[in-house]
Amino acid sequence: MGEAGRLREALSIAEKLRTLEPFVPAYTINVANYMQLNGQIAASVPILEALPPNAAGGVSRNSDLALVYAAEGRYAQAADTLLLITGNIVSRRSVEDAARLLRNAPSTVKSPESLPALEGPLAFVYSYVGALPRLMEPNEHGLEIGYNVGAVGLWRPKYAPLRQTERFKGLVRKAGLVDYWRARGWPDLCRPMGADDFVCD
Repeated sequence: MGEAGRLREALSIAEKLRTLEPFVPAYTINVANYMQLNGQIAASVPILEALPPNAAGGVSRNSDLALVYAAEGRYAQAADTLLLITGNIVSRRSVEDAARLLRNAPSTVKSPESLPALEGPLAFVYSYVGALPRLMEPNEHGLEIGYNVGAVGLWRPKYAPLRQTERFKGLVRKAGLVDYWRARGWPDLCRPMGADDFVCD
């Protein structure tokens, strides 16, 4: 089964969980997330919008919804949605920095390294201000502290240029994904090149 098949299967499982436990916001958020990964972006929006902003801590609902708004060019609405994030999963400062950057999107900064550090699910904002390589930072930090998330968030079509970098290759090697792919099969977006290299689209 290819990556597309696995994504369809993951969506099916998420939908079953949501049907069994419709009042668990995390299951609904997972359905919307898998819908996005399966190309059903527009259909995921009303599902996320129907949830209260503080659902499941508010981070996933609001960051996922802001990501879709930003992809549609609705930057002010994306920024406003991020500002609905509460709790301590991500810092308030990071939320406010991400919202401020989104209000200036689309733009290209002269020195991406001068931008503030955006935590975890807020890193998508880098792709709207000309700092795409910084999107790698949450995954790299996760590996440093022993939290391997397997390059989560880096498989969306918009991030294809990032997947063609040596930095991305280093990340997925360090995460153990290349060894896993060699043993279990390559995802649709990656393939082996020669004896010990690979490329991703």
